Amino acid sequence: MKEIFTKTHFTNRIIWILLIWFVLYEVVDGILLVTIGMLPRALVRNQSAGLAFVLEYYTPLIESCLFFVLLCLIVKKNRFMIKTFMPSREGKSMKMLGAGLLLGFLTNFFCILCALIHGDIKLYLDFSVSQIPLMIFALVCVFFQSTSEELWCRCFLYDRINVHYPLWVAIVINGVLFGLLHLSNDGISALALADLIICGLSYSMLRWYSGSIWTCFGIHTMWNFTQNFLFGLPNSGLVSEASVFHLDAATGISNWIYSYEFGVEGGVPAVFIDLLLIVVILVLARRDGRLGELLESRESRGEMPLMAPKETAVVEFPEQ
Repeated sequence: MKEIFTKTHFTNRIIWILLIWFVLYEVVDGILLVTIGMLPRALVRNQSAGLAFVLEYYTPLIESCLFFVLLCLIVKKNRFMIKTFMPSREGKSMKMLGAGLLLGFLTNFFCILCALIHGDIKLYLDFSVSQIPLMIFALVCVFFQSTSEELWCRCFLYDRINVHYPLWVAIVINGVLFGLLHLSNDGISALALADLIICGLSYSMLRWYSGSIWTCFGIHTMWNFTQNFLFGLPNSGLVSEASVFHLDAATGISNWIYSYEFGVEGGVPAVFIDLLLIVVILVLARRDGRLGELLESRESRGEMPLMAPKETAVVEFPEQ
C-alpha cells in the first residue's frame, strides 16, 4: 500500500495567513481607518451628541468592508472568498441575516434581563419619534461595523486556514484572535476576554452550521445594536450617546453578572449563552451526521486545487 503526502503552498500555511491578516487588518486597514475617519470626525462638531457618536465610532468601519471586498477582487488567491459574502439569488442570505438578527437580539436581551432581575442595572425609557431616523442610521452603521469584523475573522481567517487545515483549527484560531482584538477596549477583564473568545468560537460554529456568513452578520449586528442603542449599555466598553432606554446613572454594579465598565459581555450570563449556542450547534450537527465536517479541509473536500510543489513525497508501507 502507498500513502502519498503532499506539501501545501506556503501561502496556505497558518503562520503566513496570520502574518498577512495582521498586516492587512491591523496595520493597513488601521491606517486607512484613522485617515478616512477624519472625514466623519470633521462633521462631528456641528451635530447632536447621538449622531456625532455614530459618525465617529461606527461610520468609518464602512471603509474596512470596502477594503476587504477590494482585496478579494484584486488578489487572485482570495477571490474564492467572494462567494462567502455575496448575497445568494435564492434569497437564502437575507433569510440567514434575519435569523441572525433575531438570535442576536434574544441572546443579548437574555444577558440584560439577568442583570435587571439581579438588580445590577436600572433602565428608564427616554425616546421620541424624532429619534427614529437616527436609530435607523445607527443600525446601518452598526451593520457595517459588525460586518467588517466578521469579514476579517469569519471569512478571511476562517476560509484561508480551512483551505489546508481541518475546520476545527480555523474555528479555534479565529475565535481566539477575535477575543484578543478587544484587549485594548475600556474596562476589559479576564471574564470579558474569555466571553469574547467563546463568542468568536460560537459565531464560527454558527457560520459553519448555517452555511452562511450572513447569519454572523446578523447576530453580531443585533447584539451590538441591542445593548448600545436599544438599552444604552456599554458595547465592549463603548457607551452610546443615543438610545431608546438609558441606564440610571446612580445604578450599575460590577459583579459576575454585569460589568459597569464593559457591559453584559463582562458577565457570566454572556459566557453561558455563548457556550449554550455552541452546545446546541454541536447537538444539531451530531443529529444531522455533520460532525465529521469539522475534521475536513477545503482541499480534502476537493473544493480547492492542491497548490503543492512539483515534487511529492511518497512513503511506502509494507503490505498488511
